[in-house]
Parts: sequence; structure tokens; C-alpha cells
Amino acid sequence: MINKIICNRYKILDHLGTGGMATVWLGYDTILDRQVAIKTFKIDANDEDAVKRFNREAKAVTSLSHPNIVSIYDVENEGEFYYLILEYVEGMTLKDYMVKNPRIPIETIVHIAKQIAAGLSHAHQNGIIHRDIKPQNILMNENLTCKITDFGIARAYGDTTLTQTNQMLGTVYYLSPEQARGNVATAQSDIYSLGILIFEMITGQIPFKGESAVAIALKHLQEELPDIDKYRENVPQSVKNIVLKATMKNPNERYISSKELFEDLSTVLNPERLYEDKYTGFKIPAEPIKNYNQTQYLDNSSSNNNQYGYNDYNNEDDYYDYEEDNRHSNRRYQQVNNQKNNYNNVSKRDEKEETSKAKHIFLAILAIVTIVVGTFFIYNYVIGSNSVSAPDVRNKTLEEAKVTIVKAGLEVGDVTEVASDDIKENTVIDSDPKAGKKVKKGSKVDLRVSSGKKTVDMPNFVGIDEETVKKNASKLGFKNITVEKVESNSYESGKVVSQNIRAGMEIVPKEKELIIQVSTGKKKVTMPNLVGEDSTAVESTIASYGFKNVTYREEYSDKEAGTVISQSIRTGSNIVPSDESLEIVISKGKERNSSREESSDDSSVDSRSNDDKTTRNNTTRNSSTSNNRNNNSN
Repeated sequence: MINKIICNRYKILDHLGTGGMATVWLGYDTILDRQVAIKTFKIDANDEDAVKRFNREAKAVTSLSHPNIVSIYDVENEGEFYYLILEYVEGMTLKDYMVKNPRIPIETIVHIAKQIAAGLSHAHQNGIIHRDIKPQNILMNENLTCKITDFGIARAYGDTTLTQTNQMLGTVYYLSPEQARGNVATAQSDIYSLGILIFEMITGQIPFKGESAVAIALKHLQEELPDIDKYRENVPQSVKNIVLKATMKNPNERYISSKELFEDLSTVLNPERLYEDKYTGFKIPAEPIKNYNQTQYLDNSSSNNNQYGYNDYNNEDDYYDYEEDNRHSNRRYQQVNNQKNNYNNVSKRDEKEETSKAKHIFLAILAIVTIVVGTFFIYNYVIGSNSVSAPDVRNKTLEEAKVTIVKAGLEVGDVTEVASDDIKENTVIDSDPKAGKKVKKGSKVDLRVSSGKKTVDMPNFVGIDEETVKKNASKLGFKNITVEKVESNSYESGKVVSQNIRAGMEIVPKEKELIIQVSTGKKKVTMPNLVGEDSTAVESTIASYGFKNVTYREEYSDKEAGTVISQSIRTGSNIVPSDESLEIVISKGKERNSSREESSDDSSVDSRSNDDKTTRNNTTRNSSTSNNRNNNSN
């Protein structure tokens, strides 16, 4: 495979690893000039299930785009070979990092966990669960940037066509109790796996070990998480609470979402949180555990040794006792026969009367039986042990509501966050079914929870007309809108020039004052007097006024050269400089005629001649005087 070109584009450079179903190669994209990871599958074209699994993986990953998730660039196939072209992350797996660093600083652990939680939050928001979170599936570069990889067994919520009932997927060491029980994995399942992973990073140990997959799965179901203090001292209680809440046996007691886990990790090392109380959940038993001592089996159909699956068989308690019901019916039949025999022993004289009386008695008994049976039925299925009243959880915190629901014998269903200006954040607005409604035990109660006051991303109103802006701002919730009129050369009259709240800022409109400046048209100025001013200073003045079309012309004048002689726009005019054409006339100085210039030139020549003569005469005089002095001295 080395140096092979696949799909006329990708060159195989090196072998990176082999998993249960795929081989990963280091490749080179010859078109985009970059290194890539190539995940190769050999799939029989006639194996529809395998092709569906490949398409499922590709679909799942291509729908995700996040800095903490390995990106997928392309999907290709050649004959029986299928390829995923992935982002190449140079570095190591989190497992390798943990081996090289057996005692990771708590700050680093939190940093890594936040990235994984952020990636999972994005996946969950797009309806994708990973189902196999483990250190081998977390890639890291030298800067400790983490990326989740291997969505090979990930699936979209609702895509159940490729999953057998009660079959669990994922590596058993990080397997959630509900997956171990054979239930469908949820976002809380990924949260549980991440909690186990954080435990391992802190302690360097896997919490549950065993000789078989079933033994380990049972420990996830039945045993409490080991105390972190046994493995590492001085771990802040806030950090331990992260692990405890993420790994609760009952999914309802875990974080409601990966986003909530991320937010908790963001503040976990704040000084005020380091010594918080230990998280204990709702202090109620989790879902009753079935008898796992019954016959179990492992699904080893997958070639990946790290993936396990097993099914449950029905309990004997599920069978109906027909023999007891038949014995009861026989006793009633015998009683009726005895009554008939008694009727035959009465005299003919009283036969009619006795028959009539027996009929009345029989009807009375039948009515009583009907009432008793009906009452029994109603009690058991309407107001009896098999049904409960939905509790009133309005105005309770989400955690309080979850406790109340579970204590009532019900389960927490979907939790939907809804913005509310009146209900405090994380407080239940209402529930379905409504409070007081009779429902079967174990039914789910959906909750609508306040996400706090309604926030919006501030729009950009610049360039939009005033009336439209005021209408849209009111719809957003702004109660206080102020309009300021300003002149503008950039925006026509009636258009918004500026706004006091920056576009894109997250705000609560009802708590903010919106100030918009609206153009009254182009800015008008009074034309200044430029005559007599120096041309250099005039250029600066014109530029400051905003003139766009200015021409300069020079003329001879009695005015000093470089001085403005005239201007095309009258001083004091009310104008829009950008719309006007301005001509400036600048003085060249006084004009001189040619005759005067020639005369002047001749005079200059004579003057220079006379000067030369005078110089020569002076020289002669000086020489004569010098000679006389010399003679006298002799």
C-alpha cells in the first residue's frame, strides 16, 4: 500500500494503525498539498449491512465541525475498498500521554476534560452520540489540543435500524450502566464514559476491573465508584464532585448535558469551590437491577476485542399464573352446581317462587362480583399501585424537580430549555404530564426549564431605515429606543448612521437602551472666504470641509505669489461640499514686460564693467603706494 495513489488523488505514505474493522494510513493530498489520515475499510459490496454501517459513520462525522472533533474531508470508494479522508493530527493518543505522564496535574486534567466535553456537546447538539469515549479515541498534539476521533460506532439519535435490541456497544471499561443493561445509549452515556476517563486521569487507574466483560459490566451496574482519595491525595472536592456526578448509576442524577458538564468544569478550580460539599445525587436507589446471575452471552461477532455485547433473558416473574385462575373458576362452577341441586329438592308448589328468588340472588351476587372486580381493576390500574399522580414541580430547581419525579416512581424525560424573563434560570416552568394527572409508574415526565432571560445577538441596524429599525427592535424586546438626528455624507436621509450597542453582542433587550443615530441628509456647511489666504493653508481647509471636486488655476496679479485671488463659490453660501465643484485661482505675482527687462539687463552689464574698472584702478593705486613705501625704506 505504501506509495499507492488512491482515487487519483491521495498517496499512501505510512501505516498508522489497525483496528477491528479498519486500517489507518498516513496519506498526502496531492491536490491541496497537505497530510491526511486515510481510514480504509474492505467491505463486500453485497453486504448491505456493512455498507450501511460505513455510510452511517461517514454521515455521522461529516455533520460535525468543531475544533475538538477530528474533521472528515472526503468520502471515497474504489470497488470493495471504502475510504474516509480525515484530518491528520500529529501527536499521540490520550492513552499514550497518560502512560508517559502517570501523575497529570489537576489543572491539565481539567483542561483536557473541558475540550472533550466541548466536542461532545457539539456532537450531542447535532443528534450524535459517540458511545465509545476512551483515551485511545482522544488525539492530542504537542500543545495539548484534544480532538475526539473514531465515531465508528456513533449513531444519530433515532437511527435504530442497525442496532440489535439489548445489545451494548463500546469498550467495557468505560461502559455506562444503561449500556451494560442493554438499553439504548444516550448523551448521558457519553457523559458517564467521560467521568470514568477523568477518574483514570486523576488516579492512573481504571475504577472497575474483572476477568471478563460481563464481570466488569456488572461492577458498573452494582458497585460504587472507588474513593479517589485512596489513589491520590489533595484532589479538590469540586473536582471529585465532577467525577461523582458524571458517573452516577442513575442517568437522571448525572449532568443533564455535556454543555452543563463543560460549564461546571470551567469554574471547578475557582477558590470558592475547592471545598464544596460532596455530591451524593438524589439519595435514592437507581433502577432495580435484574438478576444477572441468569444465563448471559457475549456477542463476539465484531473483530474488535474492545467491543462487547450481551442480552438479558426474561424473568420468571413475567409469566402469568393461569393454573390458579383455573382453580378459582372451578370452585365457582362447583358452587353453581350445588345451588342447582338444591333447587331440584324443593317442592313443585314452591318451585316457581324459589326459582325467581334464586335468579334475584344470582343477579345480586353477580352485581357484587362485578363491583368488586371493577373496583380492584380501577384500584390497580388507575389509583392503585400501578399508577401514581404526576407531581407538581413548577418553580422548583431542575435538581429538585428530578428528585421529586424519581421519588414519585417516575422518570425524567426530555428537558427543554426555554428563555423566560419571569422565571429564574434553571427553574422548572411546567411539566408534561401536568401535576395531579394519573400515570403509570415508570412513565416519563418531560420538563420545560427556564434558561434565564431572553438574550439575542445584537443585529446591525446601520444602513437600514429608521421605521424598520424601530419595528424590529421592538420585536426583539427593546423597551427604550432613542433616536438622534445627525447629518451624514455617507447615508441618505432616514437611514441609521450608527448604534450604541455593538452588533453581535449578546444582550437582554428589555434591560438595554437602544440609541440610534439617523441621517438627516448630507452635511451642509457655510462656504468660507479663501481669498487672500496662502494656497498651502487653503488646501488643508478644503480637505477638511469634504470637497471632492477641486481645481486650481494660476494668474498674474498684484497679489503676492501663492495667494488666493478668487474662488468659484461665493463666501457664505450654504452648500454640501461633496456635491460642489470648486475652482481656486492663485496669484503668480506681478507680470513684467520684455523692454523693461532688456534695459535692466544692459544697466546691469554697464554696472558690472564700471565695477571692474574701479577694481582695476584700486589695484593700480595700491601697487603704486607699495612701491613708494619700498623706495623710502631703501
